[in-house]
Amino acid sequence: MLTALIEGIRSRPIPGAVGHCPFCNSEMIPRCGEIRVHHWAHKSKVDCDPWWEPETDWHRNWKNEFPLGWQERVFEDHDTGERHIADVYTLAGLTLEVQHSHLDPKERRAREAFYKNMLWVVDGSRLKGNRSKILGWRGALTEIFHGGQRTNLFLTSEANELFPSDWLESSVPICFDYMGPNAETSSAPTRLFLLYPGSVRGRRLVEPLTRDELLRAIYSERVHISAVRSVLKNVLRLRFSNRRC
Repeated sequence: MLTALIEGIRSRPIPGAVGHCPFCNSEMIPRCGEIRVHHWAHKSKVDCDPWWEPETDWHRNWKNEFPLGWQERVFEDHDTGERHIADVYTLAGLTLEVQHSHLDPKERRAREAFYKNMLWVVDGSRLKGNRSKILGWRGALTEIFHGGQRTNLFLTSEANELFPSDWLESSVPICFDYMGPNAETSSAPTRLFLLYPGSVRGRRLVEPLTRDELLRAIYSERVHISAVRSVLKNVLRLRFSNRRC
């Protein structure tokens, strides 16, 4: 984790300090070496959030794109008492979950139901098969033009051939990052691929983005679930060009 409580105040790792987990309140120790991203670790094996997983530096670097106050926020459903800690929660109410390891579809659906207004950032480099799929993205996407202008929105009927199949049924937007910890930097695309939920006339909507463009979309609330649904409705009204990218 990137944050711990020191005398009740959220803090970055400090060499020699002792912190406490903001979720389970167990003791944490700082890891401040020269190779890995500085982080906190539980001093002993404890029961923390059941959704918590060991983090890669890729995971921590994504969280570090956002202010300290947005990171590792604890949520509680006051009706059921269920509690979880989100990777990022913005001031505008968007939850960001960063995922490297395999995630059981049942847990994915549970997280989406719990957080509701959320965005996944998924490591597309984890499996070699997933990495090789995306290399043909230019031939599989058809760009939408509106009023003769490019929109940077693309449709594909080949989502199964491009993206990991266990994510295609997600009810919220997913951004695939192929520059993860297993990236083959000589061939991996540097763009991120935002896959919109649902379909448009049997095809999936995709938006290639740079990392900075995704961050701007998050800060401007353009990837909130309400905004995403609005984009899908507007695209549905358009007459599509057959021109490919």
